[in-house]
Amino acid sequence: MKVSLFVNHTLAPKIERGRLSALAREIVHNEDKKADSINVVLVDDDYLLDVNKKFLNHNYKTDVISFDLNAGGNIEGEIYVSMDRARAQARRYKVSLDSEVLRLIVHGILHLTGWEDKTRSEKLRMRRRENIYIERFSAGPSTR
Repeated sequence: MKVSLFVNHTLAPKIERGRLSALAREIVHNEDKKADSINVVLVDDDYLLDVNKKFLNHNYKTDVISFDLNAGGNIEGEIYVSMDRARAQARRYKVSLDSEVLRLIVHGILHLTGWEDKTRSEKLRMRRRENIYIERFSAGPSTR
């Protein structure tokens, strides 16, 4: 599986791409899915608002949007992360920007593997799952 990180913003996080790729592979594997590629695109609020309007008919800013471009087969995903939202949330939750961006990427990958967060209970389950993967990433290189 190929994982790419595209930076369309001046302030990129310091997430090591090799470890991010290993984490993405681990998440996809542990969630019993297969993926051909996942592209992570870091953008600003205005760009992601345009994506939200154009593809989801939502007229509001958001922090992350995931698209699985392959209907029914292996995941061929794109994850768009708003660096503006990530910065604001990092300040609000008193975490580093890198930690918040990592959480949003993990969140996006979980969406690609089928996790939903529409209800309160789904949000709580998804947050717990995010925490598991973030702890693994923070502990060092994957053992897989």
